[in-house]
Amino acid sequence: MTKSVLCELTMNKSINDEYFILQFIWENPAVRAGQFFMLKPIRTSVFLPRPISIFEYDNDQKTVKFLISRRGKGTIELSQLTVGEKVQLIGPIGNSWADFLPENTEGKAALVGGSAGVAPLAALVFEKPDYNFHFYAGFRQGFREKDEEDLIIGSGMRAKKVVITAEDGRNALIGRITDFIIEPESFDVVFGCGPMPMMNALKKKCESKNIPCFLSLESRLACGVGACLGCTIKTENGNRRCCKDGPIFPAKEVIFDE
Repeated sequence: MTKSVLCELTMNKSINDEYFILQFIWENPAVRAGQFFMLKPIRTSVFLPRPISIFEYDNDQKTVKFLISRRGKGTIELSQLTVGEKVQLIGPIGNSWADFLPENTEGKAALVGGSAGVAPLAALVFEKPDYNFHFYAGFRQGFREKDEEDLIIGSGMRAKKVVITAEDGRNALIGRITDFIIEPESFDVVFGCGPMPMMNALKKKCESKNIPCFLSLESRLACGVGACLGCTIKTENGNRRCCKDGPIFPAKEVIFDE
């Protein structure tokens, strides 16, 4: 069930020059890791809402958090909101990681996130704290302080194993995160979220070992309800909409432009 509600902002925490966290009161319906919301402030100069994945939530305390990267005018406006302001939240939208997660908690799952793509994966660790997750998080730039790292990866830090890389190597392993998943065959399933080239590389690595892989895909979303077709992706089953049919898809079905 999806609703459109004016929600009160209860926290706006700037982490560094790129990332910040927003928290809202969200009464219902309940949310799940992997889903997303469309966010549009009352005080805004942009026409379309911005699609943002759930970072953490508490269905009992009625709160939902979003980890957001300052990428353009819309997200910069979100970063400038003050506590108490109202924002239109449309959601929760889409399927969830739990739809594809093996029920056997003795299994082992790799979670592979790039940049703000770590958010929906951290939400899964929050949602399934007893599962055997190995969390792989990759960034272009490393973090200046340990506190930044902890805040951006959030509940992902509770995974059984955490690997963090940065292309500049600052306070992290140097390189691209997909290079550090040495043995994908050691996992029962692999989940990924991040830039398309990274998702393509992850798909190929898992396919080479015949390991089930599911990807939460980033695409330009306008309406969030499947009407505009702006978020269409190519799959072996024809064109699919990220918002209505996803955002999580079996990697083997996704066709990436080379």
